[in-house]
Amino acid sequence: MFTLPKRYTLFVSNDCAQCANVVDYLRRKDIECLIINVDDEGDNPPEHVFIYPVLFMDDVLLAYGLDIIEHFQLHANRP
Repeated sequence: MFTLPKRYTLFVSNDCAQCANVVDYLRRKDIECLIINVDDEGDNPPEHVFIYPVLFMDDVLLAYGLDIIEHFQLHANRP
């Protein structure tokens, strides 16, 4: 049986210091993640959120804010 690989999606907004920090971390660590700016691209997360950045895997919310960096530090076995 073939299963699709899990996919990270990071939703960010403009003028967001934590968003910039998380995006920088993902790029430095070469973590594959689709980054969507909700202000520029008009796309919304799969569920209502109250803060950015927010990380989803497929449609499951994983972490908000700088907890996203901690998520990747604790989960070395990334998909």
